[in-house]
Amino acid sequence: MSYWGATVITNLFSAIPVVGDSIVTLLWGGFVVDNPTLNRFFSLHYLLPFVILGLVIMHIWALHTFGSNNPTGVDVKGPQDTIPFHPYFTIKDLFGMGVFLLIFCFFVFFAPNYFGEADNYIPANALATPPHIVPEWYFLPSYAILRAFTNDFILYWPISWLMTAKLAGVIAMFGSIILLALVPWLDTSKVRSARYRPIYKWFFWIFVLDWVVLGMVGAHPPEGIWVLLGQISTIYYFAHLLVILPILGVIERPKALPESISASVTQPAE
Repeated sequence: MSYWGATVITNLFSAIPVVGDSIVTLLWGGFVVDNPTLNRFFSLHYLLPFVILGLVIMHIWALHTFGSNNPTGVDVKGPQDTIPFHPYFTIKDLFGMGVFLLIFCFFVFFAPNYFGEADNYIPANALATPPHIVPEWYFLPSYAILRAFTNDFILYWPISWLMTAKLAGVIAMFGSIILLALVPWLDTSKVRSARYRPIYKWFFWIFVLDWVVLGMVGAHPPEGIWVLLGQISTIYYFAHLLVILPILGVIERPKALPESISASVTQPAE
């Protein structure tokens, strides 16, 4: 499954016009996934932790510069709205880490193959493609968006003269992830907490349901009702982020915000 996963993911770059095939050959280090490909991927996985470390340092810098956020979405007004990092947050984080490690150790010591694929015990064979290849569960929604773009997909019709359905699907898949990083700018509401936005709450849970449906679609072969369901879910996914979220921030009338964070805690929301 790892072999075919690498083959499928790297083949996405072949959808790029003109230079796509050259990029795939460069990633493979040849004309098929082989030892040079493993060397490149191992090198990438070795370097990524250093990138993550850099992001952690940036996160700590932002935390000390701007302070942490809060579920109420209310800005800090004074000392009454803050608490010391130690012991409150350190104990909270240590407790959360302890719970996570208990669950993690259960799978490590008692069920190491629970999240594994049975097909991984079959030696990779370039001449025998598995009947149904799916990524890990957390990639399934993005995978469903990739497969939703077919020649008869309504979102593909306006751009069919410009690119192939495969390229449109690749762009949509990566675009669906990039849009999540742009949500702070797509959300035009001045109120940051859903606690004071009753209409937004409904659309939020509809979006969560849409994400779950996309995950179910990604886990099934692209045939029958799953194709139509994936296309409908893909349309709503982009409509929610690009249309509903900006418009809702303009037309919705949020509830009145409390004067401070402490007031929001001591006084229940109306």
